Amino acid sequence: MTVKLERSPRNPLLTPTSNWWECKLVCNPGVVSLKGEIHLIYTAKGEDEIARFGYAKLKDIDKIEEKLPYPIFQPEEWFEVNGVEDPRITVMDDKLIMFYAGKERDMARIAISMINKEDFINKRWTWSRHRLLLPVLVGVHNRNAVLFPEKIDGRYVMLHRPMWMTENIWIAFSYDFWHWFNHREVIKVRPGYWDDAKVGAAGPPIKLEDCWLLIYHGVEAKTWTYRLGYVLLDEKNPERVIYRCEEPLLEPEEEYEVRGVTPNVVFSCSQVVMNDELIVYYGAADKVIGVAKTQLKKFTQKS
Repeated sequence: MTVKLERSPRNPLLTPTSNWWECKLVCNPGVVSLKGEIHLIYTAKGEDEIARFGYAKLKDIDKIEEKLPYPIFQPEEWFEVNGVEDPRITVMDDKLIMFYAGKERDMARIAISMINKEDFINKRWTWSRHRLLLPVLVGVHNRNAVLFPEKIDGRYVMLHRPMWMTENIWIAFSYDFWHWFNHREVIKVRPGYWDDAKVGAAGPPIKLEDCWLLIYHGVEAKTWTYRLGYVLLDEKNPERVIYRCEEPLLEPEEEYEVRGVTPNVVFSCSQVVMNDELIVYYGAADKVIGVAKTQLKKFTQKS
């Protein structure tokens, strides 16, 4: 079955402001739902061209209820001197675990920081030390790291996209977040398709009845257009792809998706489930933030 996302008529939800640190762009938010409230941690860039993370809270799925005038997460370590980008947040136990990309010149490396759930809700920004996820790959450009929301066979499971020979999605496992093993390609680019140049995970996979739903972005080589699609992964063996969509869930069509800092881009780091609907938050043209939704049951319907 072909599944499509429906945009909110309130799009774009967030746009650049006059604040010095977010006057150029706001995009690619990580999103969590806590105690019935939706929280956005979004990528922002301003006058100094350094990317930071800002914060907003939503009422319903598409109304901004609160937005802080200052960044809540900023570069601290050598591997992120040029910014932090694309937060992807997983809630496990009493913590929010954030994977993100640290930028040093033209090099991107995947990194991790955590915060206590209650501190986050109460806006006490007590983030843990920023650390590289894969220090052994310090010389490899890597992005789009995301953590499964529960352990599988007692192991943490991560998807990431190292740029070696190809730009495919890899899987890796760990017992402690610092030592990762069994690295394998699981989702590859498809020649002749809308995702033939590169692919990367969006938000943390969502557990359905007997599988994992993963939203991902794909890039078409001919036009360099970013679109969103999905795969279903085996519940107990997430290295196995059960199903992969033929057509994209969402592609750039609206003016704010087609024109911006980078034209023809829809790029997601997050989604939440509310009232049996999948709500996908995304960056549009690397400048603004939008949201789109569909019924969750559509992903497992046979026809």
